[in-house]
Amino acid sequence: MSGIVLLVLRAAMTIALYAFLGWALWLLWRDLKNQQNTLVAQQITPLNVVIEIDSAKRKQEFSSPEIIIGRDPTVQCVIDSKTVSTHHARLNFDRGQWWVEDLESTNGTLLNQERVSIPTVVTPGDQLRCGETTITIEE
Repeated sequence: MSGIVLLVLRAAMTIALYAFLGWALWLLWRDLKNQQNTLVAQQITPLNVVIEIDSAKRKQEFSSPEIIIGRDPTVQCVIDSKTVSTHHARLNFDRGQWWVEDLESTNGTLLNQERVSIPTVVTPGDQLRCGETTITIEE
């Protein structure tokens, strides 16, 4: 009988050891992911834009790594114009640069009068055209 008890205790200790190691590795992984997200957030260069709709201008600054432009009230850059799609274009910060991508909008997205068909880098002074709306990228 004592042999069975000893075997059960060994198995319980082995399970407890592996559970502890798994928990420790999970905590390390979670902390590394949090540090990575913090570092990425610190490295994002804020994006300043001037949005011009029917000669009315407004300035906006974005610091999130992804900005959706569109008519939908839930997007980060809301443009109330019938010529702008619900989810018209995406600006995202990747590899130290801001990129623009058309989200298959009805009227298309133009960067400096050229249609955006693939993700393209934007720089200060560039002009995006979403429908009849002009968005100027500033420093």
